[in-house]
Amino acid sequence: MLKNYIIFIFIFLASLVNAQELICEVSVIAPDASKISADPKVFKTLENTIFEFMNNTKWTSEIFEESEKIECSIFIGITDQSADVYTASITVISKRPVFNSDYKTTVLNIIDNDFRFTYKEFQPIEIAENQFVTNLSHTLAFYANMVIAADYETFAENGGETYLIKSQELTNVVSSDDAKSYAGWKSYDKNKRSKYWLVNNILNPRYTDYRKAIYKYYRLGLDNFYENPVLARKNIKEALELLAKISQDDPNIYIMQMWSESKSKETIEIFKGATTEEKTEIINILRKVDPVNANKYSEISK
Repeated sequence: MLKNYIIFIFIFLASLVNAQELICEVSVIAPDASKISADPKVFKTLENTIFEFMNNTKWTSEIFEESEKIECSIFIGITDQSADVYTASITVISKRPVFNSDYKTTVLNIIDNDFRFTYKEFQPIEIAENQFVTNLSHTLAFYANMVIAADYETFAENGGETYLIKSQELTNVVSSDDAKSYAGWKSYDKNKRSKYWLVNNILNPRYTDYRKAIYKYYRLGLDNFYENPVLARKNIKEALELLAKISQDDPNIYIMQMWSESKSKETIEIFKGATTEEKTEIINILRKVDPVNANKYSEISK
């Protein structure tokens, strides 16, 4: 009996070790070697260190089954170097499966061109609660929480609240002095496509329709396509109508730019199978959602 109990505890603890939330692919490259003095193997070491950090850190208090883990990828392009200080861009993409299909839809697609960090080879990535340790660890923690929040938002209305607040708190603990060295954490930064504006746009009560639209689009829309494509398109149309209102009120808001960049192709494909009347309606709605690229939505009617 005792032996069985010990075995049970061992299996349970082993499951906790593998209960992390993310399956994160990582790539670090330096496209222009002329601007980089570091040995290329440094970037491979960094890549492996980030991989371990993202995939082995426990970001929530919940237990994730293997099938529940969130797929994401991080691409870091090093553009410049001064000693141990690197200037780069970071792209963060997350996806989730659509129910009853083998299709994976993009949930988050962020391109952050204001990424500056310090790194020495084999230096561990460390985080501390309510403290800015390094811009590398803080940025990765911010995006890990955003990936989790965005995924949860697609399964329940306002489902990612806890992790959106965690992301916002990470912006709040960055001091003014640190913010001078590392852009993207404060409202006064010139770049409006920043970490600060991303999370604050989503949590802003003025844009509550954005979060309603996310839930309608994914959970009530895409997830219903296999069983009821007519209902699915109806719910997606309602989601897009909510987004159109936001875009018309504030066409340059970051979250709407991000939406248009990541979802335009998908929405075109969704409505190619709609009725002629639906196609006309949805083209008009999408042109309000994404006025910059209004012409491309005519593809739906072809």
